[in-house]
Amino acid sequence: MTIMKRMSAYIFDLIVFFIILFQLLNADACFGLKNPFISPFKAKQYKNLSENPLNGLNLQAIVSGSDPDRNIAIINGNPYYTGSVIMGKTVVEITRRAVIIKLKNGKIVNLILSKFEGFKK
Repeated sequence: MTIMKRMSAYIFDLIVFFIILFQLLNADACFGLKNPFISPFKAKQYKNLSENPLNGLNLQAIVSGSDPDRNIAIINGNPYYTGSVIMGKTVVEITRRAVIIKLKNGKIVNLILSKFEGFKK
């Protein structure tokens, strides 16, 4: 009788061992783990935009006064006013911090003045 009890305990231990081994080998099904190095998000694909429309435009300074129609934007070393055309792009408005530009396709974009070190308001 003791041999039968030992054999049944041994067989039971073997079955439990193989079940645990199978679960460890099939960890995705057991724990639902995914590879942390693969992003679940897809990269955005821009269909119509082949390059940045503001390439080649370097906003260097904005001179603003009390009359917003007389604001001046220094872009690529040249002064531009509201209504000026720069490389096929039209200046719509010049504010204290940005130049609003209308592209050839009709989109409106902001050319923002970058902040320099030591400059504080």
